[in-house]
Amino acid sequence: MSKAYYNAKLSGKRTRKPLVCVLWGIDKMQQRLSYNLAVYIANNINRHSAKEGLEFTKMIFGVESFLITISKLIVVYTLAILLGTMVQTLIIQISFSLLRRHSFGLHALKSTICTVVSCCLFVLVPWLLSGAGVGNIVVIALYIPMMFCFYIYAPADTKARPLVGKELRAQLKNRTLMCVVALMVATLLIPSQSVKLLLTIGAVYQCISILPLTYKILRRSEKNYEQYEDV
Repeated sequence: MSKAYYNAKLSGKRTRKPLVCVLWGIDKMQQRLSYNLAVYIANNINRHSAKEGLEFTKMIFGVESFLITISKLIVVYTLAILLGTMVQTLIIQISFSLLRRHSFGLHALKSTICTVVSCCLFVLVPWLLSGAGVGNIVVIALYIPMMFCFYIYAPADTKARPLVGKELRAQLKNRTLMCVVALMVATLLIPSQSVKLLLTIGAVYQCISILPLTYKILRRSEKNYEQYEDV
């Protein structure tokens, strides 16, 4: 055991596991790089728009979010190309994103964790299930309970993005249900059983992300909008 470990032990501090330390360090580095690059890009854009204060801060935040999203996509699709699952990854992500657009749901707290989870769900899973498929009976059996889950629990907000307003939540729920029905019909009509499976997997991922059980397991708060409005 290292001297640092014993010092931490004696002082009562909890030591981070090596993997956690690596992920934490990578995440901090990515945040610093993305923020600095976002500030640089925002400053160049702002030469023409001349925004100040809160508006300029929003611009930096928007650019940073865009850069982080692009970096994740580069990692995910690079791995997908290496494993030969680019089309499968794209199909799952289309299904997932179509439903997530209106039903929202949980997000990873760290960008690095989000990237790792995305690689596992969108790349490794279709790679492991290569050649597998499902028929329409299985599709219906999975979509019917999912439809009830989306009806009851969508949209699901987060602490960072509470969905304030009953009218807004009602609109999002209706749009979510329309998307679920449209996706189910499309999945049933597509002749390829492997594509049926991939589209269904994407829907299952999103359904899991809005369930109260998932929130409890990950120790996240539900119905965060209640803090901002009278219920």
